[in-house]
Amino acid sequence: MAKRLSISFDSDLLEAISSDFDLRAPNKEALRQLVFTLDGDYDPKMQQVLNLATGVGKTYLMAAFVEYLRRQGVGNVVIVTPGKTVQAKTVQNFSPGSPRFITGSPLPPEVVTPQDYSAWIARTNGAAMLSFGREVPMLAFIFNIQQLIAPKSVEGDTLGATKDSIRRKPRRFDENAGVLFDYLKDLDDLVVIADESHLYGSNAVSFNAALRELDPAVSIGLTASVDKKTDHVIYEYPLYRAIQDKFVKAPVLAFRKSGYGTDMASEEQQLRDALRLREIKQTYYDSYASNQSHTRINAVLFVVCSDVDHATQIADLLRTPEFFGKDSAVLQVDSKHEDDTTQKLLECLDQPESPVLAVVSVNKLKEGWDVKNIAVVVTLRAMASEVLTQQTMGRGLRLPFGKYTGIGQIDQLDIIAHQSFTELLAAENVLQQFGLEEAVKEKDKKQVEKAIRTAAEHGSNSPETRTTPLATGEHAFTRQPEVGNGEPTPGLPTIGDGTDGGVALPRAGVRTIDDELPAEDNVPALEVVIVKRNPTFSTVDYTFPTSTIEVQQPPIDLSEIDDFELEKAARKVTSTGDVLLRKEIIAALGKNLRTEDRESAEVDSVQVDDAGAKDTLVRLVMNISLVPKTSGTARYVETFLVPKFMSMVTFSGWTMKSLDSARNQLQQLIHDYVDKTLRSTREVAKVYPKVMRIEDYSLPLGETVHVQVEDRADFVARRTYGGWFKSLMESESFDSYSGEYVLAKLLNTSPSIVWWHRLHPQAGAFVHYNSMDRYFPDFVALDTDGVHWIIEGKDERGRDDVRVQAKRKAAESLVRRLAAEEAFVGQKWGYLIAYEQDTARADTWEDLKSFAQPVSNAL
Repeated sequence: MAKRLSISFDSDLLEAISSDFDLRAPNKEALRQLVFTLDGDYDPKMQQVLNLATGVGKTYLMAAFVEYLRRQGVGNVVIVTPGKTVQAKTVQNFSPGSPRFITGSPLPPEVVTPQDYSAWIARTNGAAMLSFGREVPMLAFIFNIQQLIAPKSVEGDTLGATKDSIRRKPRRFDENAGVLFDYLKDLDDLVVIADESHLYGSNAVSFNAALRELDPAVSIGLTASVDKKTDHVIYEYPLYRAIQDKFVKAPVLAFRKSGYGTDMASEEQQLRDALRLREIKQTYYDSYASNQSHTRINAVLFVVCSDVDHATQIADLLRTPEFFGKDSAVLQVDSKHEDDTTQKLLECLDQPESPVLAVVSVNKLKEGWDVKNIAVVVTLRAMASEVLTQQTMGRGLRLPFGKYTGIGQIDQLDIIAHQSFTELLAAENVLQQFGLEEAVKEKDKKQVEKAIRTAAEHGSNSPETRTTPLATGEHAFTRQPEVGNGEPTPGLPTIGDGTDGGVALPRAGVRTIDDELPAEDNVPALEVVIVKRNPTFSTVDYTFPTSTIEVQQPPIDLSEIDDFELEKAARKVTSTGDVLLRKEIIAALGKNLRTEDRESAEVDSVQVDDAGAKDTLVRLVMNISLVPKTSGTARYVETFLVPKFMSMVTFSGWTMKSLDSARNQLQQLIHDYVDKTLRSTREVAKVYPKVMRIEDYSLPLGETVHVQVEDRADFVARRTYGGWFKSLMESESFDSYSGEYVLAKLLNTSPSIVWWHRLHPQAGAFVHYNSMDRYFPDFVALDTDGVHWIIEGKDERGRDDVRVQAKRKAAESLVRRLAAEEAFVGQKWGYLIAYEQDTARADTWEDLKSFAQPVSNAL
């Protein structure tokens, strides 16, 4: 007859223990379900599996369950771990005095390991009651699975470090207590807890043979990666729920538009990008710790490599002066780097005295490693299925300060993948990669994944699409921004058409939705929707310089370009860094699977040598249609024009981004002279300061606020869209997609923009461009340098449109004049006209400025 555990369901005891261990709600519910199951007609031969998301606190649940067993009279428990690292961590969890000790039990268990039998020997040879009175501590045998597997032969060394010698010890006679394995097998109430139990599944023959040999009264499995076909799951709390309930970080994808290559130079670029993200995170960590009187901790980079040799190569690279510049900052952890010193550094990674800023591993730290300060994950040379699984991503999901802070850069885990964003979303197993497959009903999974791939492919084919959509459709909503980071909480589309046939996914995002209004079909016909000021900028006001102006155009060839004009063009060449676009992965129960924009991160661009830069610029000039294709012109361009131009730029060292800027400036310069066109203006203006009224207003009856769209086909002119986290208003409408809407999204995500304001004609912010005619700019934005920018979004036809250029010259003249206006003393103003192609290829406001050649009175 099979052994059965004799414990009872005690609701009061469960409540008390849950309180003593301060269990989170899902762990408390899991404990209740587990005890309820064990008090019923369970099968002792079947493992009872608790499926809890990585980072929720399974170890706390384990400790609370061990205490419940103790109070119910169970005296022995075997905790099986998947390896040395997790075993060492678990021993600390049950060892008073350790910094990782989990408090909650008045009588913690006595720990037994293959290295230390003392507690078991003492218990075997003496009466526990004499030492502990009426309360008897439980014996917790903490072994990794390799130590329980039967050796090839019981005869032989038990003190060595080989696998067989380690496996012999529990099965060999100990003169002080007997055979440990036999002791455990003979227990009628043995409980086995298998941590990361997915590693001991039906395919792990040796592992399962060892567990069957122990013949426990019950076997409990704790995991975040169940096998739906074979595991007997009694409780589930998936990743999307943990993110939604703010028990773990929200995953954010950081990516370059074009992705990365597969060579070493591309890997170095990934690492540079990752270091930049880590530096940004560290700034936020330090600021929060200082403001909250919290102990300082490092924001740590976690690098996943393909094999040990690769990990060694990467670790050595990160220690060079170009990266961290010191050996102690980089910790390599793999099968060849798991000595005691490495383990100690790993255990202390989240302590303030830790010198480690980057951990480089293969798959050694895939399960059970629970430090809280992994801030950035970067994967190198890995297939998609190996990159963003829950277990890999889970190394960085734990909250660094133990709770949500309301600051996005702290509450989010940045993940840099080697694939482009579009490739990642188009992967066949996208749901599984992000731990979201529990969020979708089985019958809907194929439809959901097909919709994701279709949306990703569609997004990659549109040059104007700045972000890759995951879905289509919309919901009305009202929301408040998060505290402290100014980042958005927008609702975004569902997959489907809004009918019963549409597929929706649970939300795994971290954004707060204060009021989510009904779907459009259910909105009352006479409901009045109020567009409100953004609470983050509720005290912001400003004065706009309305004006009258006169415009005059002076007249303005390749051989006549003098040094002054050449230098002027060269000084406009920028060497701004590149950016990583950042998108938070969102899934919400009954709603959708999507991404939301997050503030971009500035990173270094790819280097180009001088010879390569020169060759590129020479070919550019000679390929301009109106440049004479003669040997003399070619010689002039190669020996004088381009070298002179390159010598006049204001920086040293070329990058792909600065070279692109040089191409545009040089091309524009030559076109100006070849076409004999000078588009400069003089201004004669009178300025009338106008205080802008920024107030809540109501939409016309029947209209509502819509979620942002990611594609021109879904955009509707003058429709009101919400989710703008840097706008002075929570929701805004636009007259055009590429000229205004895409520009607003750029302003909204650019790190150097503080706030922006959409100017509607009724606001009365206008600029005269002749004595009779005036125009209304599209935006005013304040940047981090304190410059107020008047911004006009235009389609490409505006470059050659006389009226558009007249407007531009008028605004530029106005900006210069403001330096002398008394009403604008101490203020810095600028003007920028954003053509749709410039907007589409710009990643940030700094990019757009370099493309658009704005005018500013800021020195």
